[in-house]
Amino acid sequence: MKIYLTLSLAWFTFLSIHQVNAQTSQPESIQFRTVHTIEELHNAPVKLIPYPSKVEWAKGFVELKGLGVLKTQELSPVLSAEMKEIASDFGLDAKSGMSVSFSLDQNISEEGYQLKVSSSEVKIVASTIAGQFYGLKTLRQLLIRTGEGIQLPLVTITDEPAFPMRGLMIDVGRNYQSMEKLKEQLDIMADYKMNVFQWHLTDRPSWRIESKAFPQLNDAAYQRPTREPGKFYTYDEIRELFEYAKSKQILIIPELDMPGHSDSFIAAMKFRMESQEGMAALEVILEEFFKEIPKEMAPIIHIGSDEVHVPNPEEFIERMVAKVESDGRKVMVWSPGLPAHDAAIRQSWGEMDTLKMKETSYAELDSRNSYVNNAEPMTFVNKLLFKPISATWKNNECLGGILCLWHDVKVDDSDDVFRNNPIYPGMLTYAWATWTADVIDVSKKYMITLPEIGSVEQEYFAVFEDYLLAHKERYFTDSTFPYLKQSDKKWELYGPVIGSEEASKMPDLTNLPVQDAVGNTLIIRDRFKQGGFYPEIQLGETVYARTFIHSDEKKSVEAWVNFETPLRANRTYGGIPEEGKWDSYGGEIWINGAALSAPNWENPGWKPSKSQGWGTPVDQEIPWRAEELYWNRKPTQLHLNKGWNEVLIAIPYQNDYQNCMVTFAPFDMEGLVFSPNKVK
Repeated sequence: MKIYLTLSLAWFTFLSIHQVNAQTSQPESIQFRTVHTIEELHNAPVKLIPYPSKVEWAKGFVELKGLGVLKTQELSPVLSAEMKEIASDFGLDAKSGMSVSFSLDQNISEEGYQLKVSSSEVKIVASTIAGQFYGLKTLRQLLIRTGEGIQLPLVTITDEPAFPMRGLMIDVGRNYQSMEKLKEQLDIMADYKMNVFQWHLTDRPSWRIESKAFPQLNDAAYQRPTREPGKFYTYDEIRELFEYAKSKQILIIPELDMPGHSDSFIAAMKFRMESQEGMAALEVILEEFFKEIPKEMAPIIHIGSDEVHVPNPEEFIERMVAKVESDGRKVMVWSPGLPAHDAAIRQSWGEMDTLKMKETSYAELDSRNSYVNNAEPMTFVNKLLFKPISATWKNNECLGGILCLWHDVKVDDSDDVFRNNPIYPGMLTYAWATWTADVIDVSKKYMITLPEIGSVEQEYFAVFEDYLLAHKERYFTDSTFPYLKQSDKKWELYGPVIGSEEASKMPDLTNLPVQDAVGNTLIIRDRFKQGGFYPEIQLGETVYARTFIHSDEKKSVEAWVNFETPLRANRTYGGIPEEGKWDSYGGEIWINGAALSAPNWENPGWKPSKSQGWGTPVDQEIPWRAEELYWNRKPTQLHLNKGWNEVLIAIPYQNDYQNCMVTFAPFDMEGLVFSPNKVK
């Protein structure tokens, strides 16, 4: 059980030795600062994610035929399994060839490690199994397949995480996930040194935890009929997943959301959670959970508490917190949420209650701007990369962050939760943000728009993008990984021009205000009013994007082309365009003066019931169709002439809840150059 005791106490240690990482208001001219230089990252012979604290690359590589443990050593089952998996994955003889030795040094931090590759052996030094495990994960990434075999670079690495808690949350209360699929996510988390899995087990549609005291909670009759009613995890399965996570050095934080998000509970129990009967029942439920899942397995219990108004908030939260703490466990809550006492860990999803209680200090996990379901695939990477993990208020202690995958909308296939969201580009970038924490200071505007060509931020982004795409090619060829290189996509933006009804006509750009832009997706104005190239654009105005694509020959290329990207947790957006149209709001695309043919929509003109606010219950039960998400539908064919091809796009703004944007992303850029100035 050591891993759980270590991990649950790691944050206490962190509080005492780290200064607060607080996010404060930033001037526009803030100077970009990172831990590692662009040159260091660019010159690294292997692109490691997350990047280690200190790396000294020597010249040369070792050619490997085998890779095994030093014969005089006996490894723990965790390390032995990882070694065997590495040897198997790379076709190496586990009983001969280069040896890997493990040793302990209590001066190294709990999750830190030292790794040295010489011409004769690999040495991994750490103070815990977790550190040794992470050393092996780095070793796995260092192994490179070549035409001749497997190479391992000569290198010395000293590494430790910037934050003790680096997590992913998956909501299974709304859409059930199989044990196999959850284990798959834990495997990927472990590969990238993420060590906390928040398991959102209950929500409005269903109660996914076995209940022996109240079996009606698991009865399909009381659950939303469209959300796999009756599916839940037995305590044997829950323990199985906890043990599996333990072998991957991951702490599971189970979340029983209360007193909001509790429709299925109310239907089954015939009373509300905040009632006297409800609180008594929840105490029985918690007692049962504690009996089945010991605190060594689950030292932290998340009790939700967000998005709800009850008549007795203090009574409810105090009673539930007391119940959890009476079993010797830490309490975690969402913030904003009900007013838990100071010792509870806050998981911030918005501005915290500390803004009203500035003299109080909380332990905090940062989940702000980290919702995968709200992500535009092309801009989510820069959003996570250029948002340093931090506390909401300067008095708070930041323990790290948790990336959240909500999917309020029904799915027909549980795999669609992962197909519909840029989960893997997000996870890799988040691992960089929480372990390496490389970006120290940066302008907030780059969370929405890519940095300007020629800026140091743009150089840094281009280097990180190369890392991300290298991992996509090496490890995610069989997974949905909706990201394409975009640091080389240069545009000019013109306007805004009054009169969106004129968007269907090719404009005269002469004398219009112009600015440069970069990216596969150009966000004119973000739905959440966090920025964009034209954050002050007015309803009825149109912005035009123009570039030229040079092609070395006449050819057709596949591309992702789209206007508004819907947010997958909320079915409120412009809907599917009319037949022959690209955009529900009137956007148009021309290539060499000819209108680009729109897709043959299967459901032309379909619109959700609402154009603003939260989606209706009826709409939320309509699964996302492939044609609604550009990375899931059939790519668009772009027909290019030899030489320069003009691309012109009209982007009208007609709804203040609109994600005003355009995506234009060719798959294969070989022989192509984007340049608004026709410069090759």
